[in-house]
Amino acid sequence: MATLTAAWVSVLEPPPDLSVSEWAEQHRMLPEASAARGGRWSNATAPYLRGIMDATREPGVRKLALMAAHQVGKTESLNNIVGYHIHHDPCPIRFLFPTHDGAENHSKGPLSDMIRSTPALAAVVRDRHQPRSMAHQADSTIALKVFPGGFVLLGGGNSPSAYAQTAARVAIADEVDRLPAVIGEEGDPVDLLVNRTTSFYDSLCIFVSTPTLKGGRIDTLFSRSDQRRYFLSCPGCGRQDWVTWNDAKRFRVTYQGESAESARLECGPCGAVMTEPDRRVMVAGGEWRPTRKADEPGLAGFHLPAMVSTLGDVSLSVLVAKWLSARARGKEALRVFVNTDLGEPWEERGAKLEPHTLMGRRERYGPEGVEVPAAAPCLTAGVDLQIDRFEVQVVAWGLFGERWVVDTAVIPGNPKAPEAQDALLEALGRRYRHASGHWLPIHATCVDSGWAPEPVYGFTARHRVRHFYATKGVGGKRGEPIILNAVTKVPILVNADGAKADIMAAVQLAAPGPGYMHFPERVDEEYFAQLCSEHPETRKNKAGVTVEEVWIQDRTRNEALDTAVLALAAFRIITKGKENEEIRRMLAEIEATPPPDHEPDSPPKAPPAAPPPRAQAPAPRVQSWRRPQ
Repeated sequence: MATLTAAWVSVLEPPPDLSVSEWAEQHRMLPEASAARGGRWSNATAPYLRGIMDATREPGVRKLALMAAHQVGKTESLNNIVGYHIHHDPCPIRFLFPTHDGAENHSKGPLSDMIRSTPALAAVVRDRHQPRSMAHQADSTIALKVFPGGFVLLGGGNSPSAYAQTAARVAIADEVDRLPAVIGEEGDPVDLLVNRTTSFYDSLCIFVSTPTLKGGRIDTLFSRSDQRRYFLSCPGCGRQDWVTWNDAKRFRVTYQGESAESARLECGPCGAVMTEPDRRVMVAGGEWRPTRKADEPGLAGFHLPAMVSTLGDVSLSVLVAKWLSARARGKEALRVFVNTDLGEPWEERGAKLEPHTLMGRRERYGPEGVEVPAAAPCLTAGVDLQIDRFEVQVVAWGLFGERWVVDTAVIPGNPKAPEAQDALLEALGRRYRHASGHWLPIHATCVDSGWAPEPVYGFTARHRVRHFYATKGVGGKRGEPIILNAVTKVPILVNADGAKADIMAAVQLAAPGPGYMHFPERVDEEYFAQLCSEHPETRKNKAGVTVEEVWIQDRTRNEALDTAVLALAAFRIITKGKENEEIRRMLAEIEATPPPDHEPDSPPKAPPAAPPPRAQAPAPRVQSWRRPQ
């Protein structure tokens, strides 16, 4: 009888009062595909995640904002929070991502891997292949994971339906800076997600993101929070402070000259210098502390830069190497470093460019007759369609994104007409005199499919051997790669906003070098007016939160900017992500080959398939700003 009574008592006892980090260490198993090769979760691997996870159970915390760098473990910490509630504290959970595809990928990947590899979760999450129970429990799907006492509902934040379904006690939004500005006519997605939790007295909303712009969603949430920082202890003076990149009043990263291997952590006040092993020991003994009183009660905020990370290959020398590379490549590369490694928002300080200020940058690329400088062995072209003409720009490329405008031309005629396409083909077959004495062809060309997709598709397909590509510009993708889909697709999608930002950063550099954009002395102010025809602006929602950056067109003619975007896209396509390797290979090829005595013949025109009979028409005259030789 005593044994039976003890058994009943054990059943009725509440589960042990575990924190999220304690649950993870006791129950979480990592998948075989992970770096741990199926091992048990250890909080010691990333000790800074413990305070973030445990804050979700902290009395009084109703919102949590994590502004973090890449490769710091934020995805795994979110999975641990979800796993804790599935197994230990079941409740309805909403998990939101910027897109439906992102939600689906997370469900099929990290979330399913965690459930399969962790026995405590696999035992309670209802899989569609498991036999049905007496209670006839619903099956799990990709978007819905069902377990006794709750569910995890995953969705894309770009769909209004994601905010109109079942309420939840825990709501998680990943990459909130990449959520849409507004959802239909309903408002900001952050507010809509919070509204789904108001029926629970103990609700919790978690917002996580790598930051983008100053004043963005995650930056605004963190700014209004208690701004918790990860404090380390100096082994020299014992002072406790947080790590910065270059603030001499706190811990900062230092290095000598251009040597990434010399990277160290320095205590500003006492001057003590710590190596990478020292940093990891300091992180192991660190702790989170709030640095201010929150503007909104119950809002806990965490800033997690890569300087605190102990995961993967993150180290002081790796971070300094990234910094040196970004500094050499210009503003856009610096922005990526600030966002993804420092975990800080980017503040755009550049004003609208004025065309006349660029006139003084015009230069000669070499002696008379030289059109391409010695450092630039690769030529690409961008072709923009207008209703009565083609606009062409040819750009030469060197190491680290340095570029030289070589040529631009206007080819009049209806772009759909065969005779205009023949004239374009002839213009793109021209060779340009290199400083070495060689004559360089255009290595790749992107043609905007614009308002005439079918003729462009046909034209580029007929001449694909010459690396002609049909493209289509896509907005709202800043921060993503310039080329958004496989180059085998038609059309190839080009990140227009990202490309424009790259070009504006190149134009704004003060001195020649990596990323700099050179101009020949023969271009006029109209060219610069077209190049500077757009500028970026940030858009804010009703709460004053920066939600996106858009490009505003200031004048009708902007062909110089559009064709520069297309030439950049062609360069990215032909180099396949190995820009510097390809440039070095081409330079070596030029150096190893003696220059010809005269200009080689232009590439032959490939005949169109089954050309219809037509009267011979004179080819349109090519108008160019090149002066007669």
